[in-house]
Amino acid sequence: MDEATRALLNRNVAALADGERSAFDAVYGILWPVLVKFITKVSRDRMIAEDMVQQAMLKILSRVATFDCSQDALAWSMTIVMNEYRSHRRKLGNRDAGTGEWTQEASDDDTPEAIAIRNNLTEAVRAVLGQLRPQDLEVIVAVIAKGQRPQLTAAAFRKRLQRAVANARLIWKKQYADDRTG
Repeated sequence: MDEATRALLNRNVAALADGERSAFDAVYGILWPVLVKFITKVSRDRMIAEDMVQQAMLKILSRVATFDCSQDALAWSMTIVMNEYRSHRRKLGNRDAGTGEWTQEASDDDTPEAIAIRNNLTEAVRAVLGQLRPQDLEVIVAVIAKGQRPQLTAAAFRKRLQRAVANARLIWKKQYADDRTG
């Protein structure tokens, strides 16, 4: 996505968050193909991608009033669709092979404290990713999601990834300080 389209998306999501219904078509028109392409690369299945993006678009539109206009709409949307995909994968992993029933196991990850920590970290990562240059975001997403990499030589990809991670670390340190212990 080029910078002009990204800026247009940010303006339209902000307008939609302010209640301007006419921005819906523009937001949908920009996000749908980008998110489907992204999840198709992650899942390697176009049908699953379309299902996940459909669910994510419902969440995006239902939560648009909570969108922080100072953040990047693409990063915000990609986080939501990736969470939908992870939930889908988790549900598939929890399915009991013998009965086809879903199993519910208690987990320490579902405590209120764990959920709050996970939500805070998700917001912090979203804020950092939203400040990255598009090419930095592209390589980081390719590595995290194990999706298709940009058309670069292996050495160029590694170098771009190294720069992207360094930029993300700088942004993180500026916003949240370096909390590593000496």
